[in-house]
Amino acid sequence: MIRLVASDMDGTLLNPWGKISPLNIAAIEALRRKNINFVVCTGRGFADASLPLKEAGVSCDIICMNGAAVFDSFGKQLRKQPMSKKQISRILDICRSFPVLYDFMAESGSYTTSDTETFRKSFEDGIFLPMVSKEHTYETIAQRFQFTTEEVLLNSPFDIYKMSVVHGNPQVLKHLRLFLEQEEELSVASSDSSNLELTHAGAQKGTALLEYAKNTGIQPKEILAIGDSENDLSMLKLPLGYTVAMANASEAVKRRARLMTRSNNADGVAAAIEALILSDAAAAG
Repeated sequence: MIRLVASDMDGTLLNPWGKISPLNIAAIEALRRKNINFVVCTGRGFADASLPLKEAGVSCDIICMNGAAVFDSFGKQLRKQPMSKKQISRILDICRSFPVLYDFMAESGSYTTSDTETFRKSFEDGIFLPMVSKEHTYETIAQRFQFTTEEVLLNSPFDIYKMSVVHGNPQVLKHLRLFLEQEEELSVASSDSSNLELTHAGAQKGTALLEYAKNTGIQPKEILAIGDSENDLSMLKLPLGYTVAMANASEAVKRRARLMTRSNNADGVAAAIEALILSDAAAAG
Protein backbone atom coordinates (compact mmCIF):
# COMPACT_ATOMS: atom_id res chain seq x y z
CA MET A 1 0.00 0.00 0.00
CA ILE A 2 1.35 3.41 -0.98
CA ARG A 3 1.38 5.98 1.83
CA LEU A 4 3.65 8.62 0.28
CA VAL A 5 3.95 10.05 -3.22
CA ALA A 6 7.18 11.97 -3.96
CA SER A 7 7.22 14.06 -7.13
CA ASP A 8 9.83 16.13 -8.88
CA MET A 9 8.65 19.58 -10.10
CA ASP A 10 10.18 20.85 -13.37
CA GLY A 11 9.47 18.43 -16.18
CA THR A 12 7.25 16.37 -13.89
CA LEU A 13 4.58 17.99 -11.71
CA LEU A 14 4.82 21.31 -13.57
CA ASN A 15 3.84 21.69 -17.21
CA PRO A 16 6.18 23.54 -19.64
CA TRP A 17 4.73 26.85 -18.44
CA GLY A 18 5.58 26.16 -14.81
CA LYS A 19 1.99 25.43 -13.73
CA ILE A 20 0.33 22.51 -11.96
CA SER A 21 -2.51 21.31 -14.16
CA PRO A 22 -6.09 20.95 -12.86
CA LEU A 23 -5.86 17.15 -13.21
CA ASN A 24 -2.63 17.03 -11.20
CA ILE A 25 -4.20 19.25 -8.54
CA ALA A 26 -7.23 16.96 -8.37
CA ALA A 27 -5.02 13.87 -8.02
CA ILE A 28 -3.10 15.44 -5.13
CA GLU A 29 -6.39 16.37 -3.46
CA ALA A 30 -7.62 12.79 -3.91
CA LEU A 31 -4.48 11.54 -2.15
CA ARG A 32 -5.17 13.90 0.75
CA ARG A 33 -8.69 12.53 1.12
CA LYS A 34 -7.21 9.04 1.36
CA ASN A 35 -4.65 10.22 3.97
CA ILE A 36 -1.78 9.56 1.57
CA ASN A 37 1.06 12.04 1.92
CA PHE A 38 2.38 14.06 -1.00
CA VAL A 39 5.84 15.64 -1.00
CA VAL A 40 7.68 17.62 -3.65
CA CYS A 41 11.34 16.72 -4.35
CA THR A 42 12.91 19.49 -6.40
CA GLY A 43 16.15 21.17 -7.37
CA ARG A 44 14.45 24.52 -6.80
CA GLY A 45 14.93 26.60 -3.69
CA PHE A 46 12.09 26.81 -1.18
CA ALA A 47 10.72 30.15 -2.38
CA ASP A 48 10.72 29.16 -6.06
CA ALA A 49 9.13 25.79 -5.27
CA SER A 50 6.44 27.38 -3.10
CA LEU A 51 5.12 29.76 -5.75
CA PRO A 52 3.48 27.29 -8.17
CA LEU A 53 2.23 25.20 -5.23
CA LYS A 54 0.59 28.21 -3.63
CA GLU A 55 -0.88 29.31 -6.96
CA ALA A 56 -2.44 25.86 -7.36
CA GLY A 57 -3.71 25.75 -3.78
CA VAL A 58 -1.49 22.78 -2.98
CA SER A 59 -0.09 22.56 0.56
CA CYS A 60 2.68 20.01 1.08
CA ASP A 61 6.17 19.52 2.49
CA ILE A 62 9.07 20.33 0.17
CA ILE A 63 12.39 18.54 -0.24
CA CYS A 64 14.30 21.24 -2.09
CA MET A 65 17.71 22.02 -3.61
CA ASN A 66 18.13 18.31 -4.46
CA GLY A 67 17.72 17.30 -0.82
CA ALA A 68 19.96 19.92 0.77
CA ALA A 69 17.01 21.29 2.74
CA VAL A 70 13.53 20.12 3.73
CA PHE A 71 10.66 22.38 4.75
CA ASP A 72 7.21 21.51 6.03
CA SER A 73 4.06 22.98 4.50
CA PHE A 74 4.23 25.94 6.91
CA GLY A 75 7.77 26.87 5.90
CA LYS A 76 9.54 25.41 8.95
CA GLN A 77 12.93 23.93 8.06
CA LEU A 78 13.21 20.24 8.96
CA ARG A 79 16.61 19.42 7.45
CA LYS A 80 19.69 21.22 6.20
CA GLN A 81 22.90 20.00 4.58
CA PRO A 82 24.80 22.97 3.11
CA MET A 83 28.01 22.88 1.15
CA SER A 84 31.19 24.02 2.88
CA LYS A 85 32.89 27.19 1.72
CA LYS A 86 36.00 25.06 1.21
CA GLN A 87 34.04 22.85 -1.21
CA ILE A 88 32.80 25.88 -3.12
CA SER A 89 36.29 27.34 -3.34
CA ARG A 90 37.62 24.04 -4.72
CA ILE A 91 34.86 23.91 -7.33
CA LEU A 92 35.62 27.44 -8.45
CA ASP A 93 39.30 26.56 -8.80
CA ILE A 94 38.48 23.47 -10.89
CA CYS A 95 36.17 25.46 -13.18
CA ARG A 96 38.42 28.52 -13.38
CA SER A 97 39.73 27.89 -16.90
CA PHE A 98 36.26 27.29 -18.40
CA PRO A 99 33.81 30.07 -19.33
CA VAL A 100 31.01 28.71 -17.16
CA LEU A 101 28.21 30.50 -15.34
CA TYR A 102 27.18 29.77 -11.75
CA ASP A 103 23.96 29.64 -9.80
CA PHE A 104 24.52 29.59 -6.03
CA MET A 105 21.43 28.72 -3.97
CA ALA A 106 20.96 29.97 -0.42
CA GLU A 107 17.89 30.22 1.81
CA SER A 108 17.58 33.86 0.79
CA GLY A 109 17.52 33.03 -2.94
CA SER A 110 19.94 32.63 -5.83
CA TYR A 111 23.24 34.38 -6.50
CA THR A 112 25.41 34.57 -9.60
CA THR A 113 28.89 35.92 -10.26
CA SER A 114 28.07 36.50 -13.93
CA ASP A 115 27.84 39.98 -15.43
CA THR A 116 24.35 41.00 -16.52
CA GLU A 117 25.09 40.94 -20.26
CA THR A 118 26.45 37.37 -20.21
CA PHE A 119 23.63 36.29 -17.90
CA ARG A 120 20.98 37.71 -20.24
CA LYS A 121 22.48 36.12 -23.36
CA SER A 122 22.78 32.74 -21.67
CA PHE A 123 19.14 32.78 -20.62
CA GLU A 124 17.85 34.05 -23.96
CA ASP A 125 19.91 31.40 -25.79
CA GLY A 126 18.25 28.67 -23.73
CA ILE A 127 21.43 27.74 -21.84
CA PHE A 128 20.78 29.14 -18.37
CA LEU A 129 17.63 27.62 -16.76
CA PRO A 130 16.11 26.32 -20.03
CA MET A 131 13.49 24.37 -18.09
CA VAL A 132 11.76 27.62 -17.07
CA SER A 133 12.12 29.44 -20.40
CA LYS A 134 8.38 29.30 -21.09
CA GLU A 135 7.53 30.26 -17.53
CA HIS A 136 9.80 33.32 -17.27
CA THR A 137 11.20 36.24 -19.22
CA TYR A 138 14.75 37.47 -18.67
CA GLU A 139 13.40 40.27 -16.49
CA THR A 140 11.52 37.93 -14.15
CA ILE A 141 14.50 35.59 -13.93
CA ALA A 142 16.93 38.42 -13.20
CA GLN A 143 14.72 39.51 -10.30
CA ARG A 144 15.32 36.11 -8.68
CA PHE A 145 19.10 36.59 -8.67
CA GLN A 146 21.53 38.74 -6.76
CA PHE A 147 24.63 39.64 -8.76
CA THR A 148 27.75 39.38 -6.63
CA THR A 149 31.41 38.30 -6.58
CA GLU A 150 33.22 35.13 -5.56
CA GLU A 151 34.93 36.96 -2.72
CA VAL A 152 31.66 38.17 -1.26
CA LEU A 153 30.09 34.70 -1.48
CA LEU A 154 33.05 32.90 0.08
CA ASN A 155 33.12 35.35 2.96
CA SER A 156 29.38 35.53 3.46
CA PRO A 157 27.81 34.38 6.74
CA PHE A 158 24.95 32.52 5.04
CA ASP A 159 24.94 28.90 3.85
CA ILE A 160 25.12 27.83 0.21
CA TYR A 161 23.09 24.65 -0.30
CA LYS A 162 23.45 24.01 -4.01
CA MET A 163 25.67 25.22 -6.82
CA SER A 164 24.92 24.87 -10.54
CA VAL A 165 27.66 25.07 -13.17
CA VAL A 166 26.27 26.12 -16.55
CA HIS A 167 27.70 25.90 -20.07
CA GLY A 168 26.16 25.55 -23.53
CA ASN A 169 28.49 22.74 -24.62
CA PRO A 170 27.70 19.37 -22.97
CA GLN A 171 31.22 18.16 -23.77
CA VAL A 172 32.70 20.93 -21.61
CA LEU A 173 30.49 19.86 -18.73
CA LYS A 174 31.38 16.21 -19.31
CA HIS A 175 35.06 17.13 -19.03
CA LEU A 176 34.47 19.18 -15.88
CA ARG A 177 32.44 16.38 -14.34
CA LEU A 178 35.41 14.01 -14.46
CA PHE A 179 37.29 16.37 -12.14
CA LEU A 180 34.35 17.29 -9.92
CA GLU A 181 33.43 13.67 -9.24
CA GLN A 182 36.87 13.15 -7.72
CA GLU A 183 36.08 15.68 -4.98
CA GLU A 184 35.29 14.26 -1.56
CA GLU A 185 31.81 14.71 -0.07
CA LEU A 186 30.44 16.18 -3.29
CA SER A 187 27.36 14.98 -5.18
CA VAL A 188 27.22 15.73 -8.92
CA ALA A 189 23.95 15.47 -10.85
CA SER A 190 22.18 17.29 -13.65
CA SER A 191 18.69 18.49 -14.57
CA ASP A 192 19.56 19.49 -18.15
CA SER A 193 22.33 19.00 -20.70
CA SER A 194 23.55 22.54 -19.99
CA ASN A 195 24.16 22.18 -16.24
CA LEU A 196 25.84 20.27 -13.45
CA GLU A 197 24.13 20.47 -10.05
CA LEU A 198 26.48 20.24 -7.09
CA THR A 199 25.54 19.58 -3.47
CA HIS A 200 27.11 18.06 -0.39
CA ALA A 201 27.26 14.26 -0.72
CA GLY A 202 24.64 14.00 2.03
CA ALA A 203 22.26 16.18 0.05
CA GLN A 204 20.55 14.08 -2.60
CA LYS A 205 16.87 13.61 -3.30
CA GLY A 206 17.02 9.91 -2.45
CA THR A 207 18.84 10.41 0.84
CA ALA A 208 16.50 13.18 1.94
CA LEU A 209 13.40 11.25 0.86
CA LEU A 210 14.33 8.14 2.87
CA GLU A 211 15.10 10.27 5.92
CA TYR A 212 11.83 12.15 5.52
CA ALA A 213 9.86 8.90 5.18
CA LYS A 214 11.55 7.35 8.20
CA ASN A 215 10.69 10.38 10.32
CA THR A 216 7.04 9.98 9.36
CA GLY A 217 6.96 6.21 9.93
CA ILE A 218 6.79 5.26 6.24
CA GLN A 219 8.68 2.32 4.75
CA PRO A 220 10.43 2.51 1.33
CA LYS A 221 7.97 -0.01 -0.14
CA GLU A 222 5.16 2.41 0.76
CA ILE A 223 6.56 5.19 -1.47
CA LEU A 224 5.81 6.09 -5.08
CA ALA A 225 8.47 8.38 -6.62
CA ILE A 226 8.24 10.06 -10.00
CA GLY A 227 10.72 12.18 -11.98
CA ASP A 228 12.27 13.01 -15.31
CA SER A 229 15.96 13.94 -15.04
CA GLU A 230 19.28 12.76 -13.68
CA ASN A 231 18.89 14.58 -10.39
CA ASP A 232 15.90 12.27 -9.73
CA LEU A 233 17.92 9.08 -10.09
CA SER A 234 18.99 9.01 -6.45
CA MET A 235 15.36 8.41 -5.48
CA LEU A 236 14.30 6.38 -8.53
CA LYS A 237 17.04 3.81 -7.94
CA LEU A 238 15.76 3.09 -4.43
CA PRO A 239 13.78 -0.09 -3.64
CA LEU A 240 10.48 1.79 -3.43
CA GLY A 241 6.94 0.56 -4.00
CA TYR A 242 6.86 2.22 -7.42
CA THR A 243 9.37 4.30 -9.38
CA VAL A 244 7.93 6.13 -12.38
CA ALA A 245 9.55 8.01 -15.26
CA MET A 246 7.79 10.72 -17.23
CA ALA A 247 7.37 10.18 -20.98
CA ASN A 248 9.58 13.26 -21.42
CA ALA A 249 12.26 11.86 -19.10
CA SER A 250 15.87 11.32 -20.05
CA GLU A 251 16.79 7.87 -21.32
CA ALA A 252 18.79 7.19 -18.15
CA VAL A 253 15.69 7.82 -16.04
CA LYS A 254 13.50 5.67 -18.28
CA ARG A 255 15.97 2.81 -17.97
CA ARG A 256 16.12 3.10 -14.17
CA ALA A 257 12.44 3.56 -13.31
CA ARG A 258 10.20 0.52 -13.24
CA LEU A 259 7.24 2.23 -14.91
CA MET A 260 6.52 5.11 -17.27
CA THR A 261 3.64 7.60 -17.38
CA ARG A 262 2.55 10.36 -19.74
CA SER A 263 4.54 13.57 -20.25
CA ASN A 264 4.41 16.66 -18.04
CA ASN A 265 2.36 18.31 -20.77
CA ALA A 266 -0.23 15.53 -20.55
CA ASP A 267 -0.86 15.24 -16.78
CA GLY A 268 1.62 12.42 -16.27
CA VAL A 269 1.66 12.72 -12.47
CA ALA A 270 -2.14 12.47 -12.28
CA ALA A 271 -2.10 9.48 -14.66
CA ALA A 272 0.41 7.63 -12.48
CA ILE A 273 -1.47 8.39 -9.26
CA GLU A 274 -4.77 7.29 -10.81
CA ALA A 275 -3.38 4.03 -12.25
CA LEU A 276 -1.27 2.98 -9.27
CA ILE A 277 -3.24 4.31 -6.28
CA LEU A 278 -6.73 5.63 -7.00
CA SER A 279 -8.12 3.21 -9.60
CA ASP A 280 -10.32 0.22 -8.71
CA ALA A 281 -7.60 -2.08 -10.06
CA ALA A 282 -5.01 -0.50 -7.76
CA ALA A 283 -7.33 -0.76 -4.77
CA ALA A 284 -8.09 -4.40 -5.54
CA GLY A 285 -4.40 -5.21 -5.94
